[in-house]
Amino acid sequence: MEGRASIVAGESVVLTAPRRDDFVARWPLFNDPMLAMMLGSPVLAHGVHVRTMPPVSEEYREALYDEHVARRVLCFEVRLADADQRCVGEAYLADLTWPRASGELCVVIFSADDHRKGYGTEAAALVCAYAFDGLGLNRISLRFPVENVAAMQATEHAGPRLGARKVGVERQAEWVFGRHDDVAVWEVLRSEFPPHPATAELRTPPGEFAG
Repeated sequence: MEGRASIVAGESVVLTAPRRDDFVARWPLFNDPMLAMMLGSPVLAHGVHVRTMPPVSEEYREALYDEHVARRVLCFEVRLADADQRCVGEAYLADLTWPRASGELCVVIFSADDHRKGYGTEAAALVCAYAFDGLGLNRISLRFPVENVAAMQATEHAGPRLGARKVGVERQAEWVFGRHDDVAVWEVLRSEFPPHPATAELRTPPGEFAG
């Protein structure tokens, strides 16, 4: 798409840098209870990682974009890798700190029509590849409510191929659909993530980082 800054491209989706106006204008999408409560949307405020639930405001999205500009959370658009490059979701890397070199990954695919097509899985792999090869992170964690069956199934299916391991369950750690729900926690280490061809030119030796 003309004028879009491509960060890293895969076979089905490409990650692009968000523009403020487009990013903020998507705020009504996050008032869908399924999207917001099941997947959440991260934001950092002075190093504190929080999630939001409906109602989500335009001001919240403005604040999230400001955190992105300040590089306390990195936001990516997930677009189809075709001529149209329709935006089907967003991905985030939050809790970025150095020299700990860790971050938390979240991927949101907006429409149910785009679910179960592998877009979220490929976007997660591309974000991990960029984080490890481009940013020099050492560890990425993924958290989602166990109520999110689709995320559970996708992670259990694709996680091992990406070097992801389930490391535990946080009991009743999230508020989902009017009750406290357990949260599954997965982690990916740079040393266990298979080298991704999309970021081969960004790869640096272990121990070096861009923080």
